[in-house]
Amino acid sequence: MYKKIFMSIAAVVALTLVSCSSDDLNSLSDNSSKNEAISFDGYWGRSAVSVNGSRGSVIDKAEDLQKVSEGFGVFGNYKEANGQEFGSNWFDNVQVTYKDAKWTYSPVQYWLPQGHIDFLAYAPYDSKYKSKVTNDNQKLEFTVDPDIKKQKDLLWANATNQTKTDKTVTFTFKHALSRLGYTVKLNNAYSDATFTLTKITLAGSSDGAENAFYTTGTIDLSKTSSTDLWTISTPDAKQKFDWFSGTQKLATTDYKNPDTEYLFVIPQNFSASATDKLYVIVEYTIKDYNGVTTPMTNTVCKQLDKEFEQGKAYTINLTIGLTPIEFEADVTPWGNGDNEDINTWE
Repeated sequence: MYKKIFMSIAAVVALTLVSCSSDDLNSLSDNSSKNEAISFDGYWGRSAVSVNGSRGSVIDKAEDLQKVSEGFGVFGNYKEANGQEFGSNWFDNVQVTYKDAKWTYSPVQYWLPQGHIDFLAYAPYDSKYKSKVTNDNQKLEFTVDPDIKKQKDLLWANATNQTKTDKTVTFTFKHALSRLGYTVKLNNAYSDATFTLTKITLAGSSDGAENAFYTTGTIDLSKTSSTDLWTISTPDAKQKFDWFSGTQKLATTDYKNPDTEYLFVIPQNFSASATDKLYVIVEYTIKDYNGVTTPMTNTVCKQLDKEFEQGKAYTINLTIGLTPIEFEADVTPWGNGDNEDINTWE
């Protein structure tokens, strides 16, 4: 007869994709062009991903963009003849902020009777991009901050062949990055047991030693879609993230990451690359289960075979728990012994 007894601790990782659509647009202002001054307006492509003035965060209303202290940056190239030509001869990383119920900048520029301007815009504004856009280059280098709480989303927009007849220059901003969030819960209610989340790490190997995410990339502001939007010049320059570190008691209901712990990363494909690998590593403790009072620390990991696309938000759902002890039983059949014949008697 034999029996099988097994007990294990497991974490199940699932990914839920939340598409970010820009089909519905909300106006940010009703700015009008007066005295032929060049004025700006912005539209926010409705999405779960957003820009924030100080931390990685979520903005789900168009009005929230107006509260971003940095505003957005504008490049604009004036051209007398026909034909598109991006550059920065009129607007060289000009900062546009929302003030007194309209988007403002200084000094104010005015339309000429002939010619047109091709505009490029991004948000949030950063002074380091001054003189970076020319007729031959419309790319800006973006660096992902290693401090998650300081990360910001990156938006881009453009408006070509603008003249005084267009009055207000209207930008429809799109999201250039991918956003990652997480939830954690128990797979069951365990009587008199305490599960405490202590760490979540995103790395390029199961032991957490390797890096995973691109550190820098260049974005082409002249693009109108995600096609060829990003260029990665140093694909070996990567980083990992200690996404959560602390003590969070877990329950059967989801513990969701705070807004300050969303990750904003350069789009990257972890499903079709021999060199780009991504693992989620979870550490937690178990205490007071069936009289076991000494806290037990356990670490589990899961490789994520996923492409993170531009303008989309993803949630990594983590489910942690104990696998029940199960038994199987069988009976070994009788074996055949030697026969013993008795045919004489005393």
